[in-house]
Amino acid sequence: MANLTVLHGELVLQEGIVSEGEVIMDGDHIVEVNLTPTKKPTIHWQDGWIVPGLVDAHIHGIGGYDVMDATPEALSAIDATLAQVGCTRYLATTMSGDQVTLTRVLESIRQFRERDPQCGLLGVHLEGPFIHPDRRGAQSLSVLRRPSLLELETYYRRFGSLIRRITLAPELPDADELIHFGLHCGIAPSLGHSNATFDEAIAAFDKGVRHVTHLFNAMTGLNHRDPGLAGAALFHPQVVVELIADGIHLHPAVVKMAAEMKGPRQVMLVTDAMRASMMRDGTYDLGGQSIRVAHGVARTADGRLAGSTLTLMRAVFLYQEFTGVELFEAVLAASLVPARSLGYPNLGALAPGFLADVLLVDRKGSNRMTWRGGQIMFDGR
Repeated sequence: MANLTVLHGELVLQEGIVSEGEVIMDGDHIVEVNLTPTKKPTIHWQDGWIVPGLVDAHIHGIGGYDVMDATPEALSAIDATLAQVGCTRYLATTMSGDQVTLTRVLESIRQFRERDPQCGLLGVHLEGPFIHPDRRGAQSLSVLRRPSLLELETYYRRFGSLIRRITLAPELPDADELIHFGLHCGIAPSLGHSNATFDEAIAAFDKGVRHVTHLFNAMTGLNHRDPGLAGAALFHPQVVVELIADGIHLHPAVVKMAAEMKGPRQVMLVTDAMRASMMRDGTYDLGGQSIRVAHGVARTADGRLAGSTLTLMRAVFLYQEFTGVELFEAVLAASLVPARSLGYPNLGALAPGFLADVLLVDRKGSNRMTWRGGQIMFDGR
């Protein structure tokens, strides 16, 4: 009993919500989840829900810092701030950059993870640079380039499994080579920032691609005669789609439509957050570009959306509001679905044998306490 942490309260499980259950943590794992309490609680949480830690597969920064800063201070601050707002695991997401810049960023991330093995960083999501110029969004045009297998192989030889995911445009020359290499080496290709037709997208899915980056944003949209990449993603039953459920990147009705078409196991909530998240309105840097944030909306100088100021916990409750799903299903989209899609079978749920990533969330939707791997990372009770 001395090493156990026993939590009583309303449990958000992957199958539903239990009104008065029990989670028992021993070290870095959950050892028991009981529908009725069996032991004296360490904490009896009566002000909200006990929730699995959230997983963000697409985040650039938060709290004034960005992954592209490539400093220990920035990466440590991002990690700590994410734990505070309930995101216990994440992929550090890069912007497009030249090869020297990306190598420097990847090296800083590797060193950070080696120095802090208890951090929540699962790996890296390379968003670009092999994307279509016409669909670049807030990415810098000057550093975009055609897909290079040699470049990706160079990153892989040096950084290996640190690289978990890459967003690319499948219609570009030689993109097939990168898709094949990524699928073989454990770098999950995700289609995005793309002018792909419906047929080009389906061809990539048929090769084994199973992810789409921020559905509807920076891609060919849905048209009744030309369904485009967005239509292909909705059509294909095995593809997991990212949704930025902030009510800005997607109309709430579109979020609801996508949720109903894809089902509860194929929607992955992400933030695409930049350094202005958790900060005041103002002017910020994103990939070397000046971004203006007004009323929480980030835009480039010419008015294009530039990431978000969303937190993943906020996305969960907005997704529930937009779609009408129950809370457990909204949590699923920000925990178990991304964990499974990234290849982590013991993350993202309150279940025996899973890593002890656990949150106490209040009735207002704010995270109040965080355990990551059984360690208390934040206590705001």
